Amino acid sequence: MRHEWRDLIEDLIEDGRQRGVFDELAGEGKPLELDSNLFEGSSALANKLLKENDLRPAWLSSRVIVMEQIDALRGDIRRTWDRYRLAFGHAQGEGQRSGLTIGWDDHCRRWETEIAKLNKQIENYNLKRRVSQMELFKLRLADELKRIDAPRYLL
Repeated sequence: MRHEWRDLIEDLIEDGRQRGVFDELAGEGKPLELDSNLFEGSSALANKLLKENDLRPAWLSSRVIVMEQIDALRGDIRRTWDRYRLAFGHAQGEGQRSGLTIGWDDHCRRWETEIAKLNKQIENYNLKRRVSQMELFKLRLADELKRIDAPRYLL
């Protein structure tokens, strides 16, 4: 007996081949049908039509839209913070700093409103998504600011 599993399996396959175990198998000599998915079940026809017409399921389109909006929001937060961080560092006096503080607060309030709208879209997506697909988590302004090391309030 061989000491490695791989060698044992190869020996068993070769022994079966020599005894003719693999002769006259169903579908012998025919190409494999790799387009079918055994796990599709009742959605096979719908998936085939979507694929042939280069379309996406509604739940997937919804996810793409939500992710694009999340990326746009995060980009806006990052750009705005970079601008405010530089301006606050170079501010000449209390008047400029207080103006920047008010402006930053206005941006944060606007983002909170945008996040509330996005969270409703995330809830809708999570209700529509397939069970096997990853759930999107709701956003929080505090987490988004922490992601870029930005404070909620400029002091």
